[in-house]
Amino acid sequence: MIELTGIYKTYSELEVPQHVLKGINLKVDEGEFLCIMGASGSGKSTLLNIIGLLDSYDEGEYRLDGQLIKGLSREEEARIRNQNIGFVFQRYNLISFKSVYENVELPLIYRGVPEEERKERVMDILGKMELVGWEQHVPSHLSGGQQQRVAIARAMVTNPKIILADEPTGALDSRMTQEIINLFRKCNEDSNVTIVLVTHETSISSQMPRCITINDGIVESDERR
Repeated sequence: MIELTGIYKTYSELEVPQHVLKGINLKVDEGEFLCIMGASGSGKSTLLNIIGLLDSYDEGEYRLDGQLIKGLSREEEARIRNQNIGFVFQRYNLISFKSVYENVELPLIYRGVPEEERKERVMDILGKMELVGWEQHVPSHLSGGQQQRVAIARAMVTNPKIILADEPTGALDSRMTQEIINLFRKCNEDSNVTIVLVTHETSISSQMPRCITINDGIVESDERR
C-alpha cells in the first residue's frame, strides 16, 4: 500500500541547507499498525508528511496504493488525500468554535455526502469513540483525551485506507495515552485501516506489532513483534 524507495529530502531554502531524509526505504502493507520512532530532528515527522502528501520529496520513488506520487498537481494531491488518508495530530487541530458533531462532520461535507448519510456516519463513529452525549459541546469543554477522540473520529468518519498520527498522545497523561492507543488498535482491528503512528515514547513503541526507528534521516531498524 505504501512503498518508498530511496527517498531524499533537503530543506535547501534554509540559510544552512538541512538534509532531513537520506535514502529512506519503507514498505507498509494494507492493514498494518506500526510506529515510527526517533529523536527530535531525526526526520520522522517529515517522513510522515511525505506519506500524507503534505510535503514533497527531492529524489526517489513513492507509490501509494500502486500510484506513483510525483509531479502531481495540488488538486490531484488533495483528491488522493481526501479519498485515502485521515490525519491525527498532537494538538488535535479541532475548530474551536464548532461543536464536536460539526468537527467530525466537516470531512463529509467536503466530500459532498448527503445530510442524512452524514448524520448516520457521524453518530456511528461518535458511538464507537464513546462521545455520544458530547456532540453539541465545543472542544474547550472537553478533556485532552476527549478532544483526541474527536480528532480520531474526524479522521475515521470517511472510512480512509490510512490513518497518519503524528505524536497523537504527546499532550496526554499516561492513562489517556493508553486509552488512545487502545482506540487506534480497535480501529485497526475493526476496519483493517492501515495506521502509521509517529512517537518518541518507548511505552507506546513497545506495544506496536512493528516499530521503525529513524536516526539522522535513515532507517536504523525495522522490528516486527
